[in-house]
This record gives sequence, C-alpha cells and structure tokens, in this order.
Amino acid sequence: MVLSLTEEGCSLREIAEQPGMPDWPVLRRHVRGSGARAAGFARARMLAAEAFEDRLIKELETIKGEDTAAMRLRIDTLKWLMARRAPARYGEKVEDAETRPERPAMVRRVIIDPPAPRT
Repeated sequence: MVLSLTEEGCSLREIAEQPGMPDWPVLRRHVRGSGARAAGFARARMLAAEAFEDRLIKELETIKGEDTAAMRLRIDTLKWLMARRAPARYGEKVEDAETRPERPAMVRRVIIDPPAPRT
C-alpha cells in the first residue's frame, strides 16, 4: 500500500497522515529497513516522477488564451521535461573547466636556421 501511494506521488508524510497508516518515523524506518525495501521505495519514487509529469502536463493543457507569460511558462516547462527525459539530446551543454583543453595565454614561434651541411 505504501509503495502504491508513493508511485502515485504521495510523500511518506502524506501517507502517514492517512487513517490506518503508521506514523512518519515508523514508515521511514520501514522503508530504510532493508536493501530490498529501499530499492522498492526508490523505484516507486521514480514512478512518482512520471505521475508528477502527467499532472504537470494536464495543468499545462488548462492554459488557454493569449496570455504571453502563461504560454512562456508552458513552453519552458515542456523544454524542462524534455531535458530531463532525454538529457543527451535536449539537456543544457555545460562545458566543464576540467574537461575543456586549456588554452595557452600566448603562443611563441621560434624559427631556427638549420645547420649548414657538412662537407
């Protein structure tokens, strides 16, 4: 029951407030009790993200009219979702200083005459 509610987007605090559910500290201990329970809870949280995405898209669809700010919000939200769903394609390209080759501050060219041939 806890995992199902988590998958729907409920937090542990919200679940604990429902009738017949254990209180929040007990739920936290239960979720963290074993590796299998923690893995199940982590998976439920990932599915909750999809539930949140569905809610967000439904909310966006309610934006009507010519309100520029609302349309900008709608477009920005969809771009944000795309960046999270396919970060390699739509995510922001951040150039890390450690991965970027360092450019020299100055380039010096020195031309050396070749030595005269020996005879």
